[in-house]
Amino acid sequence: MKRLLMLTLFALLLAGGAAQAGPVGVSVGAFAGLSVPVLQDVSTSSFSPGKAFGGTGSAFGLRVPVHAISLITFEPYYAKSKYKDRQETFGGITYTRDGFDGKSYGVNFILGKPEGGLLHMYPYFGISKTKLTRTGEEISKAGYNFGLGMGVFSSQKVSVGARGEFSMVATGDTSRKFLGATAGVTYRLRP
Repeated sequence: MKRLLMLTLFALLLAGGAAQAGPVGVSVGAFAGLSVPVLQDVSTSSFSPGKAFGGTGSAFGLRVPVHAISLITFEPYYAKSKYKDRQETFGGITYTRDGFDGKSYGVNFILGKPEGGLLHMYPYFGISKTKLTRTGEEISKAGYNFGLGMGVFSSQKVSVGARGEFSMVATGDTSRKFLGATAGVTYRLRP
């Protein structure tokens, strides 16, 4: 958590210094989509490719892109996710494994501007504080993500885009991994 705070403060300092050189662009946006657990709760003795992906979950949240440096957009965000329960059979007995409920907040670093122009792509990576909970288990650790976004439409104030993302939460010797696909709308508050 301290690293996330220090990284965010460093990003804000950079943005503040660049703000004096030119106008700072600030937007606010909402997004929603799907998230799929990858290679979780899978036994190596009974692994098959069909078991690599868990139950599809939903994801939604808010983003605040801040464009203060010519090449990088800082994007603080908050996201929630919910994953479906999964049934597994061990020794002829079927068990239901609860799906996770997730919450995370952090910052993405986007190469370029996510809004502006038609059909443009941009890579990004981010760091977050993520909390995953289900019956009998709680994980509250640093999370990391990277992905590729695509701006689909942009007017003076409103833009629409889609993103594909790989994220993970370190849990000690291993990690919880997720693939996600989201779409969102962003409204520009300042140029």
